[in-house]
Amino acid sequence: MMKKLIGWMLALLVFFIPLQAAAVELTIEDTKINADLKKNGDVHVTEVHTYTFEGDFNGITRTLLPKEGTSITNVQAEENGQELRIEQEDHTYKVFRDGDNETITIDLSYTIQDGVEVFTDVAQFYYAFFDKSNESDYEQMSITVTPPEKAEVSTAYGEDAAFQTETIQDDGDVLFDMGYVSSGTNGNIRVAYPADLFPEAEASDTAMLSSIQNQKEELDEKAAARQEAVTNWKSAAPFLLTLTAAAAILLLGTALVNRSAVRQEAQRQNVGNGFFPTEEMSLPALIYFTNHGQLTHSAVTASLLHMIEKGSIRQHSEQEFELVSRETDEAHEQQLITWLFDDIAEGNLLHVDDLEAYAEEEKNQERYRLAFQKWKEIVRWEYQSLKLRKENTWQRGTALGMIFVSLALTFIFGYYTLLLSMSVMIGFSLFFIIYAIVYRPLTSRGCRVREQAEPYKTGRLQTEGEDEGSVPALLYQIGFGKQKWQTEDPSFSTNQAALFLILAATLDSGFDRADTHTAVSAASTSGTSGGGAGVGGGGGGSGGF
Repeated sequence: MMKKLIGWMLALLVFFIPLQAAAVELTIEDTKINADLKKNGDVHVTEVHTYTFEGDFNGITRTLLPKEGTSITNVQAEENGQELRIEQEDHTYKVFRDGDNETITIDLSYTIQDGVEVFTDVAQFYYAFFDKSNESDYEQMSITVTPPEKAEVSTAYGEDAAFQTETIQDDGDVLFDMGYVSSGTNGNIRVAYPADLFPEAEASDTAMLSSIQNQKEELDEKAAARQEAVTNWKSAAPFLLTLTAAAAILLLGTALVNRSAVRQEAQRQNVGNGFFPTEEMSLPALIYFTNHGQLTHSAVTASLLHMIEKGSIRQHSEQEFELVSRETDEAHEQQLITWLFDDIAEGNLLHVDDLEAYAEEEKNQERYRLAFQKWKEIVRWEYQSLKLRKENTWQRGTALGMIFVSLALTFIFGYYTLLLSMSVMIGFSLFFIIYAIVYRPLTSRGCRVREQAEPYKTGRLQTEGEDEGSVPALLYQIGFGKQKWQTEDPSFSTNQAALFLILAATLDSGFDRADTHTAVSAASTSGTSGGGAGVGGGGGGSGGF
């Protein structure tokens, strides 16, 4: 069980690791934005972006999503005073400047028409220069808002990435020094000045200052409440992690104790009965049980040979088999007769070449696969009826409950940026998920059967005669695809085992050829994209090409 747990955890860890691919490797080292507010309500923006590229590149991109009621005009770009070519695709501007393994600085400038909203008491610049649609990190980001002339700031604040980053200068400039800004992040800024600074702009007949101040107070209150919650959850995290670890240890401990008790009981029941478990279940069901629920065509071959050994089918040659009796002990044997003799051979005589000839015809391929699948389902039903594993245990129920608890705590820790606690809880979540999937403990009977069959699963048979249990054990190995005919091995040269090995090779070859005509595969891909999420639909982002 521990090996299964480790294997599942590694598989899920690989599954959860994000895979990212980018056409151009770049780092935006520094971004400085200056928003110069004009008396007519327009905003002249200059941006200075410093990029470091690894490998070849053709230029940079800048997406400018205008806020509702505004428009972006007169976009220009230059480097060291030299104008650069720009191409526009919707709201994305491509600035062409090719190179290889360089650090470059590009200056952008543009105008936001009607970017300032003027009311009876104040005028505000409420804008988003980037939003969650941005796909690149800014290593260092700062935004400066400059009024038309020296003035007193009525209020100023930032949201999300810009929250509590504002500094009001003596001349009325407001600096938002945000530092590192990750991709997929919003960062609205809001600055209000006296309305009379913008005499040339169209003004609304409503007051806005109290509303702006109230919204700032609400933002501050939410921030204070969040900080209190962060403090509380940070204090509770060690206790919650300890309880979760205790639950994991309890589940592992009881699993190990139960496993030991079941093995002891199985060994007690197995005293004096260490032979191959021919009486416990049918051969295909035993293969299914000890091969982790997998059945291949080698198992079909073994089942067919077992019917020959029991006399239901007569072997005329290495290639030809005759159905002697439809009276069978198992439902899966009846399905095998229907599939091989009624569907494929259409009579009582089956030739190995009939398998490939049948599968070559396109109309038969789906029928072939369905017949094989039905045979496997019948074997699975037999296995399930034997109750060799305990499907419903309190340990699995506890693990399922802990999945919900640990995932909820993972989300909470992540929401409050308690990253270390979140990482540890992710590990516990994976453990409980894997435990709930894998933990199906054996019954004493299941343990006894598995231990009886285990030596035959990997060992090489060396049978001189027809000892009781030797032929089913050989067929069991054939069903796993383990036994191969070796002419230099004298122990198989004259007995029934030698014949079965030769027949197994012939039948496996026939099934393999049939499989080449029935195998199918399918693949599909999908993708998604996002849009602006800044204030009033504004926002944007940066990148390269």
